[in-house]
Amino acid sequence: MKPHLLMVEDDVELGGSLKRQLEAHGFSVVWAQTLKEFATVNLSQVVAAIVDLNLPDGNGFSVVEKIKIPTIIMTALNSPENRLKSAEGGVFDFIPKPFLFQELLIKLNHILESVNVTIKINGCGIDFTSRTVENSVGEITFLNDKEFQILKILTDKTPAVISRDDILNALKEPETASHRTIDNVIVKLRQILNDEDHNVIKSIRGVGYQWIGSSSE
Repeated sequence: MKPHLLMVEDDVELGGSLKRQLEAHGFSVVWAQTLKEFATVNLSQVVAAIVDLNLPDGNGFSVVEKIKIPTIIMTALNSPENRLKSAEGGVFDFIPKPFLFQELLIKLNHILESVNVTIKINGCGIDFTSRTVENSVGEITFLNDKEFQILKILTDKTPAVISRDDILNALKEPETASHRTIDNVIVKLRQILNDEDHNVIKSIRGVGYQWIGSSSE
């Protein structure tokens, strides 16, 4: 699963378009249109931010000062002074408006390569970089290839329900798996994640499986 993004942007048309496109690429977007709305955001789930400078109730630099996560400034205020202030404030990148969505996506993926994204669920920490799960007492389980692939398919597509056929088609080597293989892997993942009640990976009768709520850190 790609992590939660914070977007601080007052332009409703631009913000709405970016949110839809980012979510289509697997991101979860928390959108604040003002500094007042930003103040209500739970930042514990956010690992990267996109911030406009020109906001109706203040300047985006005040957001940058409050967050400790990689940040991309996107603004029409493309002055040398603002670029310098961004660099001094540790901003990850600076994108002048107008820009192509693909440029923003490339820069966000660069951020993801530089941060270690984990999902916390049921007292377990899933590390997608090392392909490990650490339980509440510090025991580490290394996921094999199919366990990791199926877990990532489910988390990347959340909250969609994924059929067994769709999971098979998404596997790197589908010819080595079957519906029974998928069911067995799901059983193993539930054991690893302490999911005896199926509250993390939900079975949808006659369809497939669904990844239920998690938080990224």
